Amino acid sequence: MKKTIIACLIMVLSTGNINAGWSETFETAAEPTAALSLTSDMTWSWWGWGVASVADGYLTLVGAEDPFGNTTSWLQIDQSMDENAEITPSAAEIYVKARFMTTGTPTTNDQYHVCVKIDPEFLTNLAVHTVAAAPGAIGEFWFQTNESNVAPNAAIAYGEWHWQKIVVEGQNVSITAWADGEAMPDTATYSFEALTTTEAPTFIIVGVTDDDSSSVQIDEIWYNDRPAGLGISDNAPIATRYELGQNYPNPFNPTTHIRFNIPETANAKLTVFNVMGEEIATLVDGVMQAGGHTVSWNAASMPTGVYFYQLESGNFSQTKKLLLVK
Repeated sequence: MKKTIIACLIMVLSTGNINAGWSETFETAAEPTAALSLTSDMTWSWWGWGVASVADGYLTLVGAEDPFGNTTSWLQIDQSMDENAEITPSAAEIYVKARFMTTGTPTTNDQYHVCVKIDPEFLTNLAVHTVAAAPGAIGEFWFQTNESNVAPNAAIAYGEWHWQKIVVEGQNVSITAWADGEAMPDTATYSFEALTTTEAPTFIIVGVTDDDSSSVQIDEIWYNDRPAGLGISDNAPIATRYELGQNYPNPFNPTTHIRFNIPETANAKLTVFNVMGEEIATLVDGVMQAGGHTVSWNAASMPTGVYFYQLESGNFSQTKKLLLVK
């Protein structure tokens, strides 16, 4: 990631024998107290800079300059803060629903990190491995060496709710990401092997924003529990009309992703053309279920240039431009 996030404060960790599964829906409005605790469904510890505010059914994180010059906001939970928050860092299934918002310039410096592997001595050794998300991408971040690896994911976009499913099995971490309202994919989006050698039973969410024009919003967190009706919610962008989204990334090389909505099950065709109007790729051609869909185009064999993609379904037809730069 372009931002370096350095851990700087953490309280002494403790454990107890309480139920493993818990959830946070942020339905109860909350602000940090003078003692830096924040209580919605659960009681969290805020690290004291930036914004951590619960209103309108979700948590908003806005970064501010931390002691190391980064713009972050940290929220932590474990059984030293809430007795119901049992953390099982070696075997966990975690669901997070979130989105990015900005009134400024979109940037991959807007991020959020789900810290799934935290060494008890990370203040000195910086051994923390996170699931890292930024607009258009999801992957991993290793604090100790400031290294990251990500995979493109068009579901993670400004103004759009998305889900993450994180599965931890020993040192293996897998991530599945998809747009809210769509079906959860059958295969993981990204996986990695955590580099931590010892693990603390604590859980931390970090919001990173390029400046105060951006925010990270967290709608739900489920830890060793599964939300009902996963993928469909009251906030889901259910398709009520035809829509063809702008590809992401754009410009791109060599792969880009295209989202589109159709309001009813119908035949649909998504085609790519060159500037001469010649059809060079057919990405969709057949019956599609009502709702939102994402497809990818790999243009590795195509030359640099401007291309067009067109969605046709029923009486609807829309065309947009994309740019391949090698």
